[in-house]
Amino acid sequence: MEITPEDIRAFFDRFVVAFASFDEWQVAELFATPAVACRKDGSLVALTTAEDVAAYYKAALDGYRSGGCTYCEWSDLQTMPMGAVSVAAAVNWRLRRADGSILVAWRQTYCLVKAPGGLKNFAAISHAV
Repeated sequence: MEITPEDIRAFFDRFVVAFASFDEWQVAELFATPAVACRKDGSLVALTTAEDVAAYYKAALDGYRSGGCTYCEWSDLQTMPMGAVSVAAAVNWRLRRADGSILVAWRQTYCLVKAPGGLKNFAAISHAV
């Protein structure tokens, strides 16, 4: 069964809910492991286990929360199928404060794979908007 646009949107909607919880373990549930993250500067982060993913996102979530972030939103979805069970999906992210002002914005591409319970991310690349 191929990945549908609804599957992809559902992944990002689940990410928004997990992010808003500021619970690194909820975010980690969205990842297949091993996984890798590529930061904007090109440095790679190996996410070998769920614990690695949780630690990576705990640092990010704590930083965003201390900056006043209360929620995030995604937009401008673009996809490229990679066979029947995976897809590259790029979105713009905006992290917002309670007053709606933008704390930070960027574009990120995710390599998603079909898994029980929905899509999971196995690689993420951050880049400029």
